[in-house]
Amino acid sequence: MQRPLITKTPLVEIVPWFAPLGLSARLFVQSLTPAAFTTLSWAEMRLYCRWMGLRSFHLVALAACAIGVALTIQCVIELSKYRAQDLSGAVISIGLLREVGPLTVSIAWCVRVASLLAEEARQVSPSMSELNFARRFVLPRYLCALAMSIPLGGYGLLVGFVTGALAAPLLGVNSTMDFLESARQGIQDRDLVTYFVKLIVVNPTVGVFAGCAAGFVGRGTNMPVASQAVTATFIGCYIANLIFTMFIFSEQL
Repeated sequence: MQRPLITKTPLVEIVPWFAPLGLSARLFVQSLTPAAFTTLSWAEMRLYCRWMGLRSFHLVALAACAIGVALTIQCVIELSKYRAQDLSGAVISIGLLREVGPLTVSIAWCVRVASLLAEEARQVSPSMSELNFARRFVLPRYLCALAMSIPLGGYGLLVGFVTGALAAPLLGVNSTMDFLESARQGIQDRDLVTYFVKLIVVNPTVGVFAGCAAGFVGRGTNMPVASQAVTATFIGCYIANLIFTMFIFSEQL
């Protein structure tokens, strides 16, 4: 008699995504000790800054343009039903700063970084201790990711916002100046803080440590570490962004 085919439940499939969470936390603590900074290789850091920054500008530009146009189309169409299309600048800027930018362009870049680091970490010698791995491998790449997320975050915001401002008059907004004025009145300091904290601190941290942990666990095996790192980065960023949003807007809940 043929045995029934046993399939995993969704919960069982989700658990492995969080398995490296404890390892990620240990790597985070171990990589930020004062002694770890004495082992930094500036030549290596320049190499990774070039890859994470300069070679990622095209990804950020294309993604920001697409998101800016898509968000503008949706907002102008819906607001025009209430003759409020000139307010689309405020709606688009708030949405872009608070959630859309961090959950699209930022995570796309973090996934790119995580997959690279996962494959590199898998090639590290299995004899390397966890402490040395955190200091020599994780720390320089983490610092590079934080450093490159600053210009990329500002660049992505500028491209997405300018694209939306230029496209708005073609969709029914009176002028680009009306779009910009509406955005100026709608943006608050809290929105800017939310955007840059998520793009510069939250998402890069999740991506780097998810990639490094997945690769470290898969050393000496044929495990698909890149796919594990990508999945962990998506889930981790979604949860981390939700927690930060709830924290910074807790007074309004």
